[in-house]
Amino acid sequence: MPDFGGFKIEDQVNDVQFEAAVYGLLKGNLDIRASRLLYFRVPVHHHGTKTAPLANLSGRRLFVFEKDEGTTNVWHDLTAGAKVTSPLLRLP
Repeated sequence: MPDFGGFKIEDQVNDVQFEAAVYGLLKGNLDIRASRLLYFRVPVHHHGTKTAPLANLSGRRLFVFEKDEGTTNVWHDLTAGAKVTSPLLRLP
């Protein structure tokens, strides 16, 4: 597309499909903590005259995840030292 500085639409579609497949694989492994993917959408390219950036694209890539239970917004309550040593930063 003219004047479009992003990745080609084909690459974006491949990236979204790959990421969705990875989340599908992760949901069966209880040792890897990842939110459950509820829905995803790929951008759609409509062929035709390409006169303006993004004029031929419908939507953007979108991922909707299940919200995990637990405490939210704890990062702001941590001290600077706790943020460095926080278990939030450690991989399981």
